[in-house]
Amino acid sequence: MQRRQELERLCADRKSGAATLTRKAARLLVRMVKSGVDPPTLVAAAERLSGAHPAMAPLWHLMQLTRQHAAMPRHLVLALRQFAADMDAHIQSAVTHTAEWLPEGVVLTHSFSSLVFRALVQAHRQGKGERIVCTASHPGSEGVGMAKALMREGVAVTLVADLQAFAWLPRCAVLLVGADALCLDGLVHKVGTRPLAMMAKQSGVPFWSVATSEKCLPLPWREEMKGKAPPVAKIGVAQDRTLYDLTEWQLVAGVIDEEGVKIQG
Repeated sequence: MQRRQELERLCADRKSGAATLTRKAARLLVRMVKSGVDPPTLVAAAERLSGAHPAMAPLWHLMQLTRQHAAMPRHLVLALRQFAADMDAHIQSAVTHTAEWLPEGVVLTHSFSSLVFRALVQAHRQGKGERIVCTASHPGSEGVGMAKALMREGVAVTLVADLQAFAWLPRCAVLLVGADALCLDGLVHKVGTRPLAMMAKQSGVPFWSVATSEKCLPLPWREEMKGKAPPVAKIGVAQDRTLYDLTEWQLVAGVIDEEGVKIQG
């Protein structure tokens, strides 16, 4: 019963990022293996997690590992733990590369990426003089959380309404976001990213993402990857509850991952 409740909580989580959810999912699956859960149930749990968050590439990879090793419990435990450990090592490398690369000036970011947050804090501690502009990132207000977290670390930060970000973009040195998936036809991230990327292109501001190889998804964008965001308001009116959008690769200047800075195209 407890495992089922935890599985449902992870499936319903619309606040945590892909890396956090993946760590929790891997730990849950390991506990299920150790408690003797049968292979079909393990696969069903992994598929449920990935299906609940179809835009999050690392959960898709966990599903593939579970399908591959479900009949061999020891191998599955080792594979899940190795995947999580590799992801954490890759995150640290990507964060370090991003902090070293980050240009001076105003940095605009959208939503809350733990990789972006850690890179901005590391750059600040290295003495770089960035000023960070965070969109509120409705619905969900993840950017509010990003602004609060940066402020606690002593980083100079300004919180703006989502539409106000378009006025700030021409003053920025870079638009920097994370990614939930790097799919075949573009970058999947919090809804509103694509319009910002389009405006950045028109303004001559480079749009970059920090991610890791676990975010690579060997699939094209699919309609279900839009997800379902929290309501904009609790009123009885039709609402567009899109959670993620796709930013085509031609709008992306580059991606910074565990291997370093990679210019797109």
